[in-house]
Amino acid sequence: MREVIDAIKKGKRFLITAHVNLEGDALGSQLAMKELLLGMGKDAFILDSDPIPEHYRFLPKAGEVSDKFDKAGVFDAAIVLDCPTLNRTGKVGDVIKAGAVPIINIDHHISNEKFGDVNWVEPNASSAGEMVFRLFKEAGVEMTKEVALSLYIAILTDTGSFNYDNTSSVTHEIAGELLGYGLDPALVSESVYERRSVKDINLLGLVLATIRVNKDGTIASLEVTKDMLDKTGADLAKSEGLINFARSIDGVKVAVLFKEDRKGCNKINISFRSKGNGNVIDVNKMASIFGGGGHTKASGCVITGSLKDVKKKVLSKIEEVLKNQ
Repeated sequence: MREVIDAIKKGKRFLITAHVNLEGDALGSQLAMKELLLGMGKDAFILDSDPIPEHYRFLPKAGEVSDKFDKAGVFDAAIVLDCPTLNRTGKVGDVIKAGAVPIINIDHHISNEKFGDVNWVEPNASSAGEMVFRLFKEAGVEMTKEVALSLYIAILTDTGSFNYDNTSSVTHEIAGELLGYGLDPALVSESVYERRSVKDINLLGLVLATIRVNKDGTIASLEVTKDMLDKTGADLAKSEGLINFARSIDGVKVAVLFKEDRKGCNKINISFRSKGNGNVIDVNKMASIFGGGGHTKASGCVITGSLKDVKKKVLSKIEEVLKNQ
């Protein structure tokens, strides 16, 4: 952590980014990181490969997150948050490489490849947001209510509302301190989880109809297709938590969500989830087989191919892993 602070002190203008398919932790940690840099007398801008999902646009200063690559300009260093590999930043990775600048890598994924010039990787942290909170403390920069909200949402979403086992006593202590800035936890939860459109609910119905469980009842899968998105007009980002329906089925050890890329570029985004204690299936290792990664119980990857072929390949591999478990 001290190396991160020292590296920031050396630069003047910073590019901040996170992984593709933005969610609460990626967004919250980026917004807070920008305020940290400004508080240290630096200049910073946030550049992401994807636009902010509609249900996160209520976040303070969300309009400062850009996906316009022509506005990047010159920067002294890049801060990459919540990314196990530089490739997970999407096209922003090309901008960083072209800039030939130092990379500050801040992440909590066990699969992180330590691709930065400075690497602060803490797999035991609940979220990138929790790590940015600690940077504020280390740098002595005062937090505002807006920063507290961004960090609280980062932690809230990445811990599954404090239900996942990446939640620790430290996580609760940090969340408690953030609430002390005057946040309303009920209102925050409503803003993140309870503002779905009729289109999103229609998508939910179509997705749930695709749930399939293998003959042993240990693997459950579901899918989001381009046709479903076109038919309903729903926001793909709202499919973020749908995998939990498959994961919640009694007896299921591994849940998989397959999502077709809406741009029709023959890419399938895959999310893995496992559950239980003791003899848990490590889906991080499973995702790494296909060039992805994440956490022991939550990970993902992207595979090029048709939905039918990718499903067959992935489900077959999971069956193989379970048989050898």
